Amino acid sequence: MKAKYTAILVLLMAACTIPSKQAVGVIISVVGGKIEGVEHKNGLREYSGIPYAAPPIGDLRWAPPAPLNHWQGVRDVKQVSDICMQPKSLNGFYGREDVNMSEDCLYLNVWSAAKTPDEKQPVMVWVHGGALVMGSGGERSGVKLTEKGIVLVTINYRLGPFGFFPHRLLSQESSVDASGNQGFRDQIAALKWVRENIEKFGGDPMNVTIFGESAGAWSMSVLQASPLADGLFHKIIGQSGARMLPLARLREGTDYSISGEAAGQALSEKFTAKENPSLDEMRRLPAERILATYESDPAVLLNFDDLTIVDGDVLPEEVYSIFSKGLQADVPVLIGSNEDETSVIDPSLLNPGALANTNYIDLTKNLLKVLLPNAQQNILNHYPLGSDAAAKQSWIDFSTDTMFTAPMRTWADKMSNVSSNAYLYWWNWNPSVQGSQNLKAFHGAEIAYIFGELSNFRFDQSPEDEAFSELMMDVWSNFAKTGNPSVPGIIDWPAYAEDRGEYVVLGPKIEKGVRIRDEKIQLIRKAYEHQREGGS
Repeated sequence: MKAKYTAILVLLMAACTIPSKQAVGVIISVVGGKIEGVEHKNGLREYSGIPYAAPPIGDLRWAPPAPLNHWQGVRDVKQVSDICMQPKSLNGFYGREDVNMSEDCLYLNVWSAAKTPDEKQPVMVWVHGGALVMGSGGERSGVKLTEKGIVLVTINYRLGPFGFFPHRLLSQESSVDASGNQGFRDQIAALKWVRENIEKFGGDPMNVTIFGESAGAWSMSVLQASPLADGLFHKIIGQSGARMLPLARLREGTDYSISGEAAGQALSEKFTAKENPSLDEMRRLPAERILATYESDPAVLLNFDDLTIVDGDVLPEEVYSIFSKGLQADVPVLIGSNEDETSVIDPSLLNPGALANTNYIDLTKNLLKVLLPNAQQNILNHYPLGSDAAAKQSWIDFSTDTMFTAPMRTWADKMSNVSSNAYLYWWNWNPSVQGSQNLKAFHGAEIAYIFGELSNFRFDQSPEDEAFSELMMDVWSNFAKTGNPSVPGIIDWPAYAEDRGEYVVLGPKIEKGVRIRDEKIQLIRKAYEHQREGGS
């Protein structure tokens, strides 16, 4: 008996020396120092404005993101940071309230309901859209997605003339003889921060899903293509955007674009009002002056396509070429687009000066020349122009197909070159905005449902909208957890195969389809191929 009691005593004493699991608290040590967030009543913890790189100011303007400066004491991270320098809203529909802007903007936000680091919940990292010239990570909230067992991270990255500015002098200064694509480098730096720190928030650094919409989805395709991002994520969700079009090059001009360095030289002379300015002169300019000069010229401000360049480092080749060779990151992807993307987009954003032609027949013809100068004229057989009403719908359909439907199909097709599955969706849920569904499934309409934020865009909320939002959060979070977006009993999602072209319709009726708008897509692809080959 004595031996039995002695054994029990030893076990009790040993138990007293075993440390309890460390809780995820409001104060956490991360790279750089300690931070303090805020805990909500439901146990959700929010950490806003965490720095992930040194402020890109002074000599670091236009430089690759630099290592963090360490701080003393506990840093308050209870409010989002200033947003990156950017123009006023380009579209009234997506208008925002006035917020503070700064070049010092390389911060991210984390939402976690995990109780201990050992939970290792799936991590979702949101990269915002905005044509690479607008937006911020603080626009989205993790209040609802974290209820699905997700740790959410949202990030800022440099934009416009601060984030996508190639220049000969910057290339010479660089250790890799490249410049431009600074914003993509920021995104990669943020993903490295996630890998090094997210476990302390209860997230799993080995189960990271990156996702984004519009320019955020452009970024997804770039990150999947970039060797610099290899190993930093394990799944991708791309919503309405892929950089599958012919891209500008750092030092070579093409039939469709001047070189990046030539464009940067012209911009630097605009900024300084001086011929051949030095880097020091450019870096001494007030950020406000650079931004004002940039947004004063529509031909510069609205030239979104040339912001992503083949620089030889972030992108050794075009995204399309990398995917065609099967050199992209071999990870599962959930990708798709909306049925009526451009119903809310001002024609002048796609073709500056187009409003000189006030009817949609001329607008559609002019847009064809701008977006697809090498297209066969029989493409118009698929976009009828018999009346202005028909032409307006054709303008929406053509711009939607060229900028969204076709690139997402191409992305899905090129996944046949790797082993991981692709899942393709077609979004046709039409939200009601101030009592009207006339805008249909417009660009960005899905974001509110995926984040459970139906107050966005002034949506009229209904029980059906709320139920659909819950289902979409299940789809997105299921994919983040398992690499498969299926929802048992509702969606048995087939993996995409190029020869079958299967996709799932996300709308009032969840159903499967094949080969979205196929004839139109093939004509658009032929036009891009002709452009790449230097056709006129």
